[in-house]
Amino acid sequence: MSAVRYLPNLIWPVSFTGAALVVAVASLLLVQGTVLPPGITPAGVAPAEVIPLLFGLDAGMVVLIVAELLFSFLGAPVKRNFLRQNLLFHGLALLFLLFLALEKGVALPGISWGFTSAATGSYQIILIIRNLLLLSRFLERLRKLSVAVRDIVLHPARTVAVSFLIIISLGALLLMMPQATLDGRGLPLVDAVFTATSAVCVTGLIVVDTATVYTIWGQIIIMLLIQAGGLGIMILTLFALVVMKHSVSAEKKVLLSYILNDSPMTELAVVVKRIVLITLGVELAGATALFFLFAPVAENLSHQILLALFHAVSAFCNAGFALFSTSLEQFQGSPGINFVIAVLIITGGISFAVLTNLAQMVRSRISIYLFQRQERMVVLTTNSRAVLLVTALVLSGSFLGFYLLEHGRSMASFGVGLQYLTAFFQAVTLRTAGFNTFSLEGLTTATYLLMITVMFIGGATGSTAGGLKVNNVAVIAAFLESRRKNRQETVLFGHALTPWQISTAFSVLLFGLVSVIVGAFLLALTETGTLTDYLFEAVSAFATVGLSTGLTPRLPSFGKLVLIVLMFIGRVGPLTLLAASFRRKGEITISYPTAGIAVG
Repeated sequence: MSAVRYLPNLIWPVSFTGAALVVAVASLLLVQGTVLPPGITPAGVAPAEVIPLLFGLDAGMVVLIVAELLFSFLGAPVKRNFLRQNLLFHGLALLFLLFLALEKGVALPGISWGFTSAATGSYQIILIIRNLLLLSRFLERLRKLSVAVRDIVLHPARTVAVSFLIIISLGALLLMMPQATLDGRGLPLVDAVFTATSAVCVTGLIVVDTATVYTIWGQIIIMLLIQAGGLGIMILTLFALVVMKHSVSAEKKVLLSYILNDSPMTELAVVVKRIVLITLGVELAGATALFFLFAPVAENLSHQILLALFHAVSAFCNAGFALFSTSLEQFQGSPGINFVIAVLIITGGISFAVLTNLAQMVRSRISIYLFQRQERMVVLTTNSRAVLLVTALVLSGSFLGFYLLEHGRSMASFGVGLQYLTAFFQAVTLRTAGFNTFSLEGLTTATYLLMITVMFIGGATGSTAGGLKVNNVAVIAAFLESRRKNRQETVLFGHALTPWQISTAFSVLLFGLVSVIVGAFLLALTETGTLTDYLFEAVSAFATVGLSTGLTPRLPSFGKLVLIVLMFIGRVGPLTLLAASFRRKGEITISYPTAGIAVG
């Protein structure tokens, strides 16, 4: 009976929230020109006859949001606890009302807000984000009544995919805000989704110039999306819980154990804290160095700080976004910038596990040899040795290949030192970073094929990089070597690999090849480039590299959607998507007869 008595207090606020959300979306689409009823131009300019409709929608939003706040507060049994627990949602609601008042010209005596008519639309974005968060919390409370939501929470792979989709959606909404772009209109829907996906998936492919299209606010949004995508949404969430000393549920521990490649659940808090501290420490060190290196091109102190922070985050997360229209081409002859960016890229691309192992190994040697302490010496794990070896081979091979193929052609006018520096930086950035200090137009077909191969290999598992992953390359190479020597076991650095590890490596390879081929085929349907262009862009998107032959900005909406899907697959991971699509069923052991099929 008590549940029935309090049901109206639950239903009314949610009804108002949902209604306000629908009205806000409708208002935003009208202003942005995404929906074009009679009288609305594609530029998003509303003529006189449509203004009453927009005014009515805005008035409806105010009534609904005030009603929702009022009913929620009156229905709360303990008002103080209600206000404290809902501080974020009430704050966003008040921010919505404030922005609406400012953008509708509500003036206060003696105060000049500095808003222009071009700023229209931000209040809808704020309300949409706020109500989506509020509705998501409401649905979370009803999770035990919803099989679908419970399945997402209990299924690690599905939760990872959904987390990235949510942050991409929020990022796209933020980039559609008028304050995000210099023209005061915000990005169109498809371009906003593309850019948000590219940032969250740490790719770096762009359809508009990051340097000239976005305001400082828009550039900061992209930087935060890169950071969230690089670290992983759930890792950031768990770190926040650890820092705030909240207990972490068993479900979240299972999920994070999955994300961190089966790290022991008892060590998750330590592992996550270490990952975040390493990330912030390396990025801060890189930003400090870049702060001084970017001084000659910075407009002022705040611009200098933004340049340093943005490029440090973008480099460590292997994103490849730059605040210069030609990426880093103007710094081609700057050894300092080339070196700092390259170190950040390599550090972010070898995985947190390898970085931790290296730090522990150095610490143990200092402790034993310098301080003469009696303790067990830490050595490189099999995983670390594989990552470092394949990374060194890929970097060396791509450096030599790029230099030999282009030193007498596109780099013929460079001095020898500049040729080496350019080839080195391109070898580093090809592994999924996406920066370039050298124009990629006019290269030989052989160079493009070399770049495609290096991009497809990518970085390390568990890092901010994408691609096939150097770990899988090591496993596949060890398997082929064992077959060549007719060994029963696959051995890597004196350790036997399990059949599951081998099948996983080949599964990722097969899925990656299929994704790239299908993606290139779909891009070819747009008839906007050559076969090399299609293959290059498809691999760049799947491997989350971000380098482009110039095709991406010319693609129609269909081509952009193809790249969006490829970027999402590449960042979340083929196996994660496959696992997310499976439904759990009771395990039944069945033995099948051996097949007679010719192979080889």
